[in-house]
Amino acid sequence: MDTVERRRLSWRERRLMGWIAALPAAEPGRALALLAQSVVALNRVLLDPPTRISLLRHYESSANDLAGVFARPGRAGSLAGIATTVHSEIAQGYQMALGPELSAEWRLIAVEGAIRSLAEVLRSAYRVYVPVPPGLWRRIHTLFGSVANPTLDLERLYIGVVLLGLSDPYALPAGGIDAVSDIIAEIGERAVLNDTSGFGLVAGADKPAEPVATEARLFLDTTAVLFELTRLREDLRARRPLPPRLAANVLPDLALRLCAMLGETWRPGPRRRSLRVRIGGERLVCQGLPALQRLRASDAPAHHFVELDIPWGGARAPSASDGESTLPRVTTWTIRDAGRAGLWLSCADLEGRPPAPGTWIGIKDPSGGSAWQAATVRWLRRSRPREYAIGVALLGEAQTETILRIDPRRAAFAASPVSSSPAWAVTPARPSAAATPPLALVGPMVPTRRAAP
Repeated sequence: MDTVERRRLSWRERRLMGWIAALPAAEPGRALALLAQSVVALNRVLLDPPTRISLLRHYESSANDLAGVFARPGRAGSLAGIATTVHSEIAQGYQMALGPELSAEWRLIAVEGAIRSLAEVLRSAYRVYVPVPPGLWRRIHTLFGSVANPTLDLERLYIGVVLLGLSDPYALPAGGIDAVSDIIAEIGERAVLNDTSGFGLVAGADKPAEPVATEARLFLDTTAVLFELTRLREDLRARRPLPPRLAANVLPDLALRLCAMLGETWRPGPRRRSLRVRIGGERLVCQGLPALQRLRASDAPAHHFVELDIPWGGARAPSASDGESTLPRVTTWTIRDAGRAGLWLSCADLEGRPPAPGTWIGIKDPSGGSAWQAATVRWLRRSRPREYAIGVALLGEAQTETILRIDPRRAAFAASPVSSSPAWAVTPARPSAAATPPLALVGPMVPTRRAAP
């Protein structure tokens, strides 16, 4: 590697570096598009392998700098297609240079560059919840297996990419894939490759790894990584300082949530699967807890209800402004199948942003008189620019109307007269004379509480 680093730059490299420096840095989108066109043209020119690899290294460095601008939440989808094209073409160029006459030193550089570029294609797809291109994982496994004696840096790069694929990326919140990358950079080197146990790495499989024991010749042992995740969770709960990289890039709440999720997905072994039943029909979907509360209130009988946005829990009566013109936006989704506590929904022509994993939504059957049900999004996938699929978990089969009795010294929930008396209803032992009149509270289902005997 030292002889490669100490070599003199060729005239092609000097010319390319000048062209890259002249790209419009103030317009990163346009600069990335120009870079993509140049890489596509390079892959159609006959060059000797060392020269091609040297030029691609400059393209790769510039593409990473430009694509990093669009890795922020909210901007990931703006140029995801161009970023994917650039990194895919760079990876293809590295693979074109892997000829039989290539020396071991240059081969190692080309394999590392190709895997790094394919890893960026993965991140670009995961950021916008787009399916990974077919055959990409097979290419990653084949590239790593083509090196007879991989270095420690190459092994760590390969392990980090596999851990990224095992993080259940379509169930991560918006921007979570970059936080997972930071966690992998911090503790991913604890995972080791062996030939006995762990995740099975199958060279011909188009998937990151097999969670159960297989006939694979190579395995990924994540025992030490899981131990580090447990330590990070304990530090977060105790409010101890995190490593500098994580403290600078990942919020503590998100880091705690990701550590819990990764502790499950990075643990080898069989995965639980629930019975899925294919059914038809449609469901109305609203996004966000405030939208769910307001739509649930609009379906309630005409009585006073608590307005949660008013300080001190003030109450008001429904007015004409609560009509359909001011209600939250509702979209129609098609049911793909159903499980014990969730649904698989799809929408072929969605207007606006889709619900991100981990967010609240409301679901309602448009054909019947059922009330809005609270649910949370478990995963999100996008197959076309406006075609999405989501997996949702229902948080309650029904909602119960309640009355909130406000007392200067205590407050308790009691069942509304219009509702059946639930077993968990609790009423004050001695209502105060100064208590305010009962107010109907319409909102998410109250957690179950049993009355004291």
